Amino acid sequence: MLQITLTQLQPIRQCFMRSFLNTAMDWFLKLTIEKITYTLKAERLFINNQIEQIKITGEGISIVLENNRPLIEDLELNKEVTWKIIKGKLKDHEILRRIINLLQDSLKNKIQ
Repeated sequence: MLQITLTQLQPIRQCFMRSFLNTAMDWFLKLTIEKITYTLKAERLFINNQIEQIKITGEGISIVLENNRPLIEDLELNKEVTWKIIKGKLKDHEILRRIINLLQDSLKNKIQ
């Protein structure tokens, strides 16, 4: 007979809860460029215990970003989150950096 303790179920529960509850999440970001404010929609497409994918759409932009935030948080690493574009293109690296900063700030507020 197989016996499983509550301690053994905890990682499975965390993974399930993260995947089930946090997958579909939409919110908006305000990005100001040269005194013009743009509203961007952020939509979490996927999350598991290693990666998170977020789609950003707005005026002239449609990209999907992937990061390793769940892995870093689960392992409690004191390390910076790595972001990359996995779908779409954004030529201006400064705007990408600002979008990522907005995302990181909003995720801290939404998840905590």
